[in-house]
Amino acid sequence: MIKKLLFITLLISVTFNFNAQVIKGKISNQISSKPIFGAAILTNLNTGTQTNKLGEYEIDIKNIKTITFSCLGYISKTISVSDLKKKKFKVFLIENINQLDEIQLNLSTINLDSLLIKTENSMQKNSISGPIKSQFYTREFSEINFKNLELELEKSTLLNKKSRKLAEKELTDYATKLKESYPKVITEYVGVLKSQKKYSEKWKRDFNYTKIDTVQGITLLNNNKNITIETAQKDLQNIVLKHLDTNKTYKISSGLFKIEDSLSLKEIIKETDSLATDNSYIVNNASYYYNDAIRNSVFFKIDNKNNFLSKKYYKHILGKNEFLGDKLYYTVNFEPRKSKSKFSGKIVIDPKDYTIAKVSYSYAEGKKGQSLNLKWLLGIKASEDLNKVDIYYEKNKNNKVYTAYYKETLGNYAYVHRPIKFKENSKQKEKVKFDLKIEVNVLTTKEVLISSSYVIEEFTVKPKKKNEPLKRATYISLDDYEKSDWKNRQLVNLYLKKWK
Repeated sequence: MIKKLLFITLLISVTFNFNAQVIKGKISNQISSKPIFGAAILTNLNTGTQTNKLGEYEIDIKNIKTITFSCLGYISKTISVSDLKKKKFKVFLIENINQLDEIQLNLSTINLDSLLIKTENSMQKNSISGPIKSQFYTREFSEINFKNLELELEKSTLLNKKSRKLAEKELTDYATKLKESYPKVITEYVGVLKSQKKYSEKWKRDFNYTKIDTVQGITLLNNNKNITIETAQKDLQNIVLKHLDTNKTYKISSGLFKIEDSLSLKEIIKETDSLATDNSYIVNNASYYYNDAIRNSVFFKIDNKNNFLSKKYYKHILGKNEFLGDKLYYTVNFEPRKSKSKFSGKIVIDPKDYTIAKVSYSYAEGKKGQSLNLKWLLGIKASEDLNKVDIYYEKNKNNKVYTAYYKETLGNYAYVHRPIKFKENSKQKEKVKFDLKIEVNVLTTKEVLISSSYVIEEFTVKPKKKNEPLKRATYISLDDYEKSDWKNRQLVNLYLKKWK
């Protein structure tokens, strides 16, 4: 098992390398020779680090050809590794006094319609396509706010007075702790994958197929448990079940819907023990947010309400030219033209080739996402009230545009009313009723960083056979996670630093 883990880590060059060539260097101000704190060091393989308060840095240069040194207020510098060795890994940066190239100094006014057409044509022509291989990092952060949690346990012959009081106290204590805890879940993956589009004859449309080459993952829970409405309901059901006859089984239903046909406390204990020992994940899950990021970032290829360049669905206003990092860009603001269009935002466009550098959008005023209101019929109400997205684009060595960073923040509201009934599987069929009302706000942030993306030869994806189990992998240990250079958004923080 250890040999397998070592082999996997060797395949992820951004994470671990047992033949590392780590060097130490220093970055200083060219005029004052003072050390520069927080300077970003980024290699041609998109690995990197930053300087400490003394201007010092450490970085692995194995297989690295060039390194770019940058810091807010300074002119960036790209140096080959061979030249860096000659300089004894000492780098001096010059303060930026807005010495921009001619196109930056003379960024001319452009016609809005012309800019939109040129941008759409440029993105269609220059965006990466075909079978692709990418290094990726994904992170999901979810926080649940249990706004309201009401519980009521009705009297029943199945529960004597003492058992009922104990159950009520446990239910109240659980609800109080849940409301105060704000359950949080963080899931991170890093690895290498291949992706390509294939046309499905069955569904008559294109699908994006992904194949994970290597992956590492971890899930961090502030409550040592992934809490959802479903798991909270199960926990509360189990509290009631614990105070019933442990030698009998029960049919559990909610309204017209059967939840369990034959459940006992012994089965619950067995299931809980099984879940506690499971430290694995489905490998393909690591590609979900990557696929979301790619699908949402190529909006310019579709003709519907999510194409922000479309004059059919959106109104556009030419904005003021803005700096992104140390370069000046055109900007276009957009808002819904039709009722079915939901977003407003900004597109940042490179004046040299009219490719998109960044897109930011969120629900326009008075707009929101999908909603469901079956409160009186089924006891369910849900809505998506927040959807905020930032997308950054980069060019690879072949000058093809790809999605480099994607961030989506979602805010959801849910109300669930579940009248739950326990019916004893016996001739008497005695019952106990338990009324549950849950009201929650869920805030979820999904991030995807793609540090390299390039075209490869077409690859085959074997169709999954019926009843074939999904491939699983084991989460890495917390100790290994703490030693990694991708923990807690480190790669994301380093990437975004260059745009400040």
